[in-house]
Amino acid sequence: MSKIPSFSDAAREGFVFPQGRKWILNNASALAQDAALITTPNTTVPVEFTAYIDPKVIEILTAPRNARQIFPEVQKGDWTTSYDKWATEEITGSSQPYADYANGTTSGVNTQWLSREQYVFQTTINYGDREVDMSAQAKINLASRKQIAAANVLDIDSNKFALFGVAGKEIYGILNDPNLPASGTVTAWTNKTSEAIFNDILTELFGSLAENSAGHITNSTPMKLVVSPAMNVFLGKTNSYGKTVQEMLNQYFSALEVVVLPELATLSAGDTILLIAPEVNGMPTAELPFGVKMKAGRVIPDLSSFRQKFTASTYGGIVYQPFAFASITGMAG
Repeated sequence: MSKIPSFSDAAREGFVFPQGRKWILNNASALAQDAALITTPNTTVPVEFTAYIDPKVIEILTAPRNARQIFPEVQKGDWTTSYDKWATEEITGSSQPYADYANGTTSGVNTQWLSREQYVFQTTINYGDREVDMSAQAKINLASRKQIAAANVLDIDSNKFALFGVAGKEIYGILNDPNLPASGTVTAWTNKTSEAIFNDILTELFGSLAENSAGHITNSTPMKLVVSPAMNVFLGKTNSYGKTVQEMLNQYFSALEVVVLPELATLSAGDTILLIAPEVNGMPTAELPFGVKMKAGRVIPDLSSFRQKFTASTYGGIVYQPFAFASITGMAG
């Protein structure tokens, strides 16, 4: 590195600064102050620039919608259909001893027609140009997220209608159909042994199904044990041999499936358990029908925003064979 010339070196080259040395000496303290900070000490980088914007969005969870795990969803008509109508048929007649000249008794059928209304429901989303662009800065596709929200809102209500029907209409659910048998009552499971819990399910639930179905439902019939999240815990209770309630159930019932239904914990009667045979003699015992699962309307532009409607429909949960349902209450406490 070359040497920085002094005042003497500059003078030998013809550059004379008569007052230069005096000015430096008189202003040395002022020059030192030029280096003092007048701003707040920092890293010179705004902290926002060091943030990582995660592209994934964490959704706030809602309760599982498990009605369709109990019975299948089926389409009946479309969203213009007013109601669903079906027939039940019962044989009539009797026999008598044969005689050549006797007409004897007759046989026939008795038909009864039942129906359920269809309920059409909707939800709408709105999104503006500026809010969409601002959300895009945060890597959020606002229009898409609102469409997903609308689909979930309709799905939540569809599940609710399948379980409880629609108030004020001839639409019931699989938990409140007026033709369902009355629930039995047992004492709390809290202090019961695993054998006692198993016996409650065996005698109170399966016993009712076997009796009400006149033997059409046996321990080899596919069945679903529907429990609340809290009651599902008791199925893991073990006996002195290390065997759980669930294992004892699986040993006796050859085709038993457990379905956890959060809504059972909110019933006015308290925690409820159901044992259901979804199908008897090849016929469904209940269905969850709809006319339209979800219909997306046209996107309507406004001055600087958009609107879109989403529609769905339901007949609730239609119970065809109530004898295939059994329930008990009183397990909590």
